[in-house]
Amino acid sequence: MLRGINSSPNWIANQSRPDLAVHTSLSQQCFPNPTISSLRDANSAVRRAKQHKDLAISFQQIQPSRLTLCCHSDAANIGAHTPAGYVISFVDKNIQKGAVSPWVPALWRSYKLPRAVSSTLGGGAQAMSTASGTAEWLTLLVLEVLEGTFALRESRNLLQKRPPIYATDCTSLYDHLVSPSAPTSIDDRRTSIDVVIIRESLQTTCCSVRWLPTNRMLADGRTKDKMDPVDLLRSCIRTGQYQISPEELVLQHTQERERRKQRQAGVQVDQKGSGLKCSVY
Repeated sequence: MLRGINSSPNWIANQSRPDLAVHTSLSQQCFPNPTISSLRDANSAVRRAKQHKDLAISFQQIQPSRLTLCCHSDAANIGAHTPAGYVISFVDKNIQKGAVSPWVPALWRSYKLPRAVSSTLGGGAQAMSTASGTAEWLTLLVLEVLEGTFALRESRNLLQKRPPIYATDCTSLYDHLVSPSAPTSIDDRRTSIDVVIIRESLQTTCCSVRWLPTNRMLADGRTKDKMDPVDLLRSCIRTGQYQISPEELVLQHTQERERRKQRQAGVQVDQKGSGLKCSVY
């Protein structure tokens, strides 16, 4: 009965409802030893499919000369059964300049990493390695539609015509990809191989890597069965818009939040302590 329940949301999630993919993926991973909790998760996926049945993907117009891809990839908690996912969308290349861009999801997937990982870097690298291959494949399809057929040996040169954008919220992965240091500095050799594969994809496609805070990572809703990440994904689907702010601006906001937390911590310490005036950090 549980397999039958999973089949319907799985079809819907693959066709037109990216927000349901994480629920169906986690429910399917419970086999061959499902529990009562697994059945509740499946029922929850069905309930959410009905609650948001009006959610629809709107294919907005983007000038072909400015059309490119944006790939969000992410992995959740580490371990032997690490959920991962990605969402690849059509965007305007002006999104690189911080402009608000049309956002049309084209391909998405929620799955379990085939290899156990021991760090967030390992999970993020393995997820992006898989997503980058799919992004290259979709880029070639777009090139064939817009520019006509071409020989396969010309694919590497053609990929550089429409550089995609790779987005991650893994700070360590971002640092390794933009740093000129050798991947051999990574202790986990399997992870270093994934980083080499991603770097090769970056060179082939001339793409750029962007770092995003976790609360703005669209692929976070592909790996975690939580309300906030899924709500963010649904919001972008409804509005059909997305924006990537410069890393420097985002880091400034993050630093301000940390300062606020430190000030709050200082106030609490003084109030519980001597009762003197508050310390400001």
